[in-house]
Formats: sequence, C-alpha cells, structure tokens
Amino acid sequence: MQKNKAEKLNKKSFAQMLKEPKVMQAAIMLAISSLVLAIAVFSLNSLGFFHMLAGFTIPRGAVKEGVIYEKNQITEIPEGEIRYRLNTDIVFDNLYCRGSIMLENPKVSQYDLEFKFYLPKNQSDPIYESPRLKPGECILNDKLTDKLSLRKGDYACICVVSAYNEKGEYCGKNTCTVYIDILDN
Repeated sequence: MQKNKAEKLNKKSFAQMLKEPKVMQAAIMLAISSLVLAIAVFSLNSLGFFHMLAGFTIPRGAVKEGVIYEKNQITEIPEGEIRYRLNTDIVFDNLYCRGSIMLENPKVSQYDLEFKFYLPKNQSDPIYESPRLKPGECILNDKLTDKLSLRKGDYACICVVSAYNEKGEYCGKNTCTVYIDILDN
C-alpha cells in the first residue's frame, strides 16, 4: 500500500514534466529540429536532389546493333548524303533519368554518326552527346550529359549530326530541331 502511494507521488503528469526546464528545452529542441528537417527535405526535393542521387545509379543508354523500328527502313542513301532516324519529341521524367531519346544510323549508311543537342542560346556546350554510332546501330532511352543548363520545362534544341568516314575523319554535318520536355527537376 505504501509502495503504491510512493509510486503515485513519483509519477508526474505530462503537463507537470513540461514545467521542468530541462524537459521543456528538450521538447523545444525536438520541435525545432523536426521543423528544420521538414524544411530541408522539402527544399532538397524541390531542387531535384533525390532525383539526382537516384540518377547516379542509372546507367546511360547502351548502343545496340539493329534498328529502332523495322517498318519504313531507309534502304538506299545516295553517295555523300547523311541520313538517320531519330525521335524529335523527347520526354524526360526528370533531369537525371533516361529519356525517350531514340537515334539510329541506318544499315545502308556510309558514315559513322554522332548526335549532339544544343540549346539555341549556347551552341558551344551540348546538353546531350551520343556515342558514335556505326551503320546499323541505334541507341534507345539515354540520359542528358549536361543537366546544369536545364530545369523543368520545354526546350526547342538544335541537333547536330556529324558524319565520319571509316578512318574517323570528319565528312560533314546535318542539323534539325528536337524538342525536349522535362516533366520534373
């Protein structure tokens, strides 16, 4: 009986404990820490930090032998002409994932092709560079190579397709417009 009375005297209500300075300080620090953590997570998420971390684990698209789509294949290319197939409306879920890039060097091509995408305001630094594709090779679903110039939004970009002969010598180029849509940071 006396033990129960002693336990009751030692038990304090939550409100009484909060009146003690050390407990009050701890509660305030916990509240402030939780608020700071919530703000930090929100800020990092809005900047795309977590997409960036995930992007480090996603490899670039691999060059494959073959064609993107068998129908409507280019079967003949006049001497000296550069021809290729590509997706001109490219979508990325975010800056760090693979997007719907589809590039193809036709089997009948006489050149190796290299594709680079540029923003019109900066044509010295490409936002995308493909590996050099030999005739009959394609690349599907690749990542951007420069993410610093872009944010969420739509971009009309210049695609420069450079041709190289079997010795690796530059033979000419062709340009077109591709549209890139980035859905999230």
